[in-house]
Amino acid sequence: MNGEIHQLLLITSLGNGYLIHSEDASSKELEHTNSIHVTFTDGVQSWNWASWLDYLRSVGCQRLMMVSGSQPEDNWQTSGFAGGGARAGIIALGAQHNRIWIPQWESGQFRSEVRWNITYTEQEQELGQPSERVFLPLDEVRIQFRSALEQIARLAEEIEQSFWKKNFFDPAIAILDGTADMPRLVFKLPDVYSDEAVRLLNAVYKTWVFGAMGSWNDDPPASAHAHGRYEEYNQYSARLYAILVQTAQAAVNSVVF
Repeated sequence: MNGEIHQLLLITSLGNGYLIHSEDASSKELEHTNSIHVTFTDGVQSWNWASWLDYLRSVGCQRLMMVSGSQPEDNWQTSGFAGGGARAGIIALGAQHNRIWIPQWESGQFRSEVRWNITYTEQEQELGQPSERVFLPLDEVRIQFRSALEQIARLAEEIEQSFWKKNFFDPAIAILDGTADMPRLVFKLPDVYSDEAVRLLNAVYKTWVFGAMGSWNDDPPASAHAHGRYEEYNQYSARLYAILVQTAQAAVNSVVF
């Protein structure tokens, strides 16, 4: 999973659990450690994770919504690198006016370790209005996701890359169909989320094959080219990436309304 998208999903879902039902939103991934330092700022004040949630509640925020740029399919080849992938942020809804918080990731040295400094800055909304796909019903999202998985699984087999079909695409289809036990998510979704939202996110994490060496971006392109299927490889990969982002957003945003 792309680390930046993972953190957006974590913040959005835990934040919604806290804002809706005052669920515990503590997370070691969002606390200051030797390897990560997450800060939220409006340009004047700064908050850590816990104090930011308290601030949002104090100004009337009722929900958080993850949004991304309008063309995530254009970013699948760079999604395995910091700063790559679809540009995304979090909108705070229900306050006096909706504002978007955009992350900036920077790496630095802290003692003997590399530390990521991630700053979410409140800005005027610059990603455009959320696309309609953000609000698709989860059952419709599941159908589109499953179709993309079937398509790319067939291609993987036909270009002699059955490893990806067997270990990623087919298991994700089984998760969506409810014919396989769901693996445990890397974080627990708050109780405000439905079983369907949990299932979709599980399938997203299982299917995230985009990265650098050893990923779907590494050897499969050469296999696709050798079989005269390179154009389809690019097309299906872009479609899958866009649907992964869409599905993740739909799941964490399903409690907005």
